[in-house]
Amino acid sequence: MPERTRNIELTEGTTWKVILAFAVPIIIGNLLQELYSVVDTMIVGRTLGSLKLGAVGATGAVLFLATGFLNGFTGGCTVLTANRYGAGEPEGLRRSTAAQIAGCTTLTLVLTIVLWCLAPQLLQFLQTTEVMYPYALQYVRIIYAGLPATLLYNLTAAQLRAIGDSRTPLVMLILSSLLNIVLDFVFILVCGWDVAGAAIATVLAQLVSGLLCLAILVRHFPFLLPRRKDFHALLPVIREEFATGIPMGLQLAVISIGMMSVQYFVNGFGDAAVSAYTIGNRLQMLLQSPPSSMNLVMASFAGQNAGAERYDRIWKGTREAGQIMVIYGILFGALGLVFSRSLITLFVSAAETETVAMAEQYLQWCCPLLWTLCLLFVCRGVLEGLSDGVTPMLGSFLEVAMRVLIPLLFCDMLGYTAIVMASPAAWTASAVLIVAVYRKRKAAGK
Repeated sequence: MPERTRNIELTEGTTWKVILAFAVPIIIGNLLQELYSVVDTMIVGRTLGSLKLGAVGATGAVLFLATGFLNGFTGGCTVLTANRYGAGEPEGLRRSTAAQIAGCTTLTLVLTIVLWCLAPQLLQFLQTTEVMYPYALQYVRIIYAGLPATLLYNLTAAQLRAIGDSRTPLVMLILSSLLNIVLDFVFILVCGWDVAGAAIATVLAQLVSGLLCLAILVRHFPFLLPRRKDFHALLPVIREEFATGIPMGLQLAVISIGMMSVQYFVNGFGDAAVSAYTIGNRLQMLLQSPPSSMNLVMASFAGQNAGAERYDRIWKGTREAGQIMVIYGILFGALGLVFSRSLITLFVSAAETETVAMAEQYLQWCCPLLWTLCLLFVCRGVLEGLSDGVTPMLGSFLEVAMRVLIPLLFCDMLGYTAIVMASPAAWTASAVLIVAVYRKRKAAGK
């Protein structure tokens, strides 16, 4: 049985208190990840210049194609872990872990090889500027080669969260984030490895955090570890895991296609626009980190309570979590607007006026609608925890359509403004769909 000092029982206790107790370590961990990304961007921008900052930023969409898919896929698979844990099925837990080891490892190796080979075509498709292209290609190929390290952390951390342990992934993230920052300075400033140094530091830090999570899982949660017999006749279990994991992985992969489409239009506006978009996107990701964390929290919360058939508890917890996150979205959206220029000039000199102005414009569109993104993440997490991977995936297709159509239709008329308005319009449209389906599911009572 799990150690109670490490686990939070999501099926018992006051709903909002349990959700917050479980969420806080995840939120802190994700904030650390985003803060690392911000620090990484600042180090590259301040030490290597805005050109190489833009080159690293230009890889964001193509990297998220893989990392987003793996994150969603492993989270989807471990929804079944949460279900079986809530239902008290130890044999089912072990078989689930065995299927995840076999299926996720195979899929990741294939993904690594395919994307490493396709990296030049992806960057060329995005119209990566000629001067940025060699740096961007070097960076993206190193990250793709490190996808097995990404999988190791994502899968072990998702397993731990599924059974109520959100503290261990936090501790591992703290250690790996500190290591990442130290390695950035060593590889970039001491070794002179340029943007490759930043990429190698990221992969090594992810590998360390994954190995540490694995060690904790083996030592403290042996009931999750499969035995030899659990790998026998595993194909039906793998199919079941993939049926939940693939839609959740695809929804993030589809979103990355939308991001790639936006990046395509951004690259057409020149190097200053690429750098500005990189900065604005980093700050937006930092602001959305807590609501993004609630997606994981509510998936585990709904998954465990669905396994225990406590649906009234799911609806109550969703209402309370939604209220908390909307307040967060309104408050921090306002703060992002007020302090936008001060935050932007952490990345580049105020003398780069064109870049600063474009980054400000990005935040002026995203911050006011942060609260709708908060609702999207809460309700999407609940639907995923209830094993509905189709609706979130449809929401992702809607996001892609908005991210493509708005720049396509309005770039000639509005210029760069059409690009920065695409993201908030996309997630708001998706939120309308997701909330409507959630309300219908709630009305049905299951």
